[in-house]
Amino acid sequence: MIQLLSSRTPAFLPPSALQARSARVGFGLALSLLVGAAGSPVLANTVAKAEAECRLTDNGKVVFDGGCSIKQKDGSGTVGFVVKLEDGSTYRFSGPNRTNLRLEGGDGGSNVLFEDKGAKGLFSWNDGTRTRRLSVKTNETTASSAGDRDQINTRIESDGRNCKSAILAKYGDGSKMSMADVNVTLGATLRQSIDAGKISLADINRSGLDYNFTTRRAKGKDPVGTCATDGRGTVIKIQSNR
Repeated sequence: MIQLLSSRTPAFLPPSALQARSARVGFGLALSLLVGAAGSPVLANTVAKAEAECRLTDNGKVVFDGGCSIKQKDGSGTVGFVVKLEDGSTYRFSGPNRTNLRLEGGDGGSNVLFEDKGAKGLFSWNDGTRTRRLSVKTNETTASSAGDRDQINTRIESDGRNCKSAILAKYGDGSKMSMADVNVTLGATLRQSIDAGKISLADINRSGLDYNFTTRRAKGKDPVGTCATDGRGTVIKIQSNR
């Protein structure tokens, strides 16, 4: 068995990553809402997602300061953002470009000023009686697109098979051990970093992957240990308890 990446919560991308599959995340997060003829928003495909820290003020008073998420969506000639606060509030901004956004929903119809400040984005709007500002600071991690994640899963499976074959060749002689008796899983820290978007496909292609392994039906004591591959997927190191 080879453990693959979780498919939950893809990492979010900056605009440049729509062309380059992975990049350092700044705020440059865009989403698009496809607005139908009747004026009601229709969500387009989610391109990416990121965790962030948000602060919402109402006429200068802080009404929320905590965790949030932001999604990027891609539609027909529209750009925008969807921000969901930990308290359950959701803010959807859409328009033909970043300098011409409107807020959908509760304060619907309000024109929105958007300022890109690198790792932070600031949305400001006024409904006629109050001015609200929503600051969104994204976590600065290396992000991978959904396409990268598919390739990462393929790479994890391929390198895992290489490790299983190398482990069987090293410890299987004179035993009844088969490939089915070798179990490999990504190292816990490595797996968490990939799931969090901190390690990209390019990183894996440079440095390879690390696995933990267990075996059964070996001759003598069943080996338990680690297996490492290089950037090309070649097994470069096997360490065990024997």
